[in-house]
Amino acid sequence: MSSLTVDVLGTAVGIAAPTPVLAQLRAILADLEHARSADRELVLTPGDQGFDIHDTGRVIRFGIDPAVAAATIVWHLNAIAAESTVYVLLHGACVAGPRGGGVMLVGGSGAGKSTLTAACVAAGLTYLSDELAAVDRHTGLVAPYAKPVSLGSERLVTASSLGAVASAPIPPTAVVFPRYEPAADLGMVRLDPGWALVALTAHATNLAVLGRNALVWLAGLAVTCPAFQLTHGDADTAVAAIERAARGAGRQVTPARVLDPITGDTTTVAVGESLAVLHEPSRRIHLLNPSAAAVWQRASGAIGSRNPSSLVDTVLDGSVGSHRDRPVVAVTVERLVRSGLLAAPPGH
Repeated sequence: MSSLTVDVLGTAVGIAAPTPVLAQLRAILADLEHARSADRELVLTPGDQGFDIHDTGRVIRFGIDPAVAAATIVWHLNAIAAESTVYVLLHGACVAGPRGGGVMLVGGSGAGKSTLTAACVAAGLTYLSDELAAVDRHTGLVAPYAKPVSLGSERLVTASSLGAVASAPIPPTAVVFPRYEPAADLGMVRLDPGWALVALTAHATNLAVLGRNALVWLAGLAVTCPAFQLTHGDADTAVAAIERAARGAGRQVTPARVLDPITGDTTTVAVGESLAVLHEPSRRIHLLNPSAAAVWQRASGAIGSRNPSSLVDTVLDGSVGSHRDRPVVAVTVERLVRSGLLAAPPGH
C-alpha cells in the first residue's frame, strides 16, 4: 500500500491505503500541509465486508463501503484534529478578508456553515477552516486547517478549487453565529460580549478538557471582537454580510484576566460589566449580571452554618430598601445554590 502524511492542527498523521483510495485522498487533501514523519497512523485494509480502519494498530471502524472510504478517512482526520489541546476549538469555520482579519462562523450542525464558507471563498474571501475553528492558546491567532470543505454528507471539495487558501495564522476581526431559515429576510444583530461568550462556550468542543484555559481565551475573544447573530434565507445576502464583517483589520486577542477566587471550585473572569464563572466540577459556564454577581460575592463570604434566610440577610446586611429587595435576593440565592455556585445550606 502507498501512503502520505498530513498535518492536522499539529498532529502529523500517516495514511496508508490501497492505491485507488490513496489517489482520492491525495486529491481531496491537497490543501493540507504535508509532514515528513507521522505521530499517528491510519491504515485502511480490506476486510470481510468492506474496508477496516486501524488507528496506530487498533481497529476503530469495520466494514466501510469502498465508495465512502476516502470520506471516512477525512472524518477520522477531523476527529484527530479535534483532540488538540494546543488550541481552543470551536465548532465552526473561518474565512479572512482583504485586510487579513478572520471572520469566525460558529454554530451547530445544520446552521449552514460549510455552505456559507464555500460561498464566501468563491466570492473572494480566503479559506482557513471548515468544521473546526482553532484559536491558538499562545498567540490568540486563528490557525489555518485547510481540510476539504464538506458539502453534503459525502461530498468533499478542496478549498483551493473554490478560491484562496490561507497559509499562516491570522488575527480574528469578528465572530458570526449564522442561522439558516428558509425564506427569511437577512437579519444581523450584534450581541453583548457576555452573551457572545455564552454562545462561544456552547460551541467550544474542548471546553471540558481545557477548563479555565479555554474560558480565558473565549472571554478575550468575546470582549475583543464584535459578535453577530446572522439569520438568513439566502446564501448570497449572507455572504455579502460576512464580507462586510471581514473588511476590518484583525484584532489582537489576549486572554481575559482571572479574578481573585470567590469560591474554591470556580474560575471567574470579567466580561464587560458581567462575570463569567466556570463551575469546575460541572465544567458549566454561568454568566452573572452585575446584580447577581454582587449577591454571589456577598453570599460566598458568609461564614459558618447557613440557611437560605441567613444568606439573604448577609447579602442585604441591613441596607436601605432591604425589605423591597428581599424577594429578588432570595430568588437569586436560590438560583445560585441550584447552579452549584453557592454551597447548599444544611438541610436545603
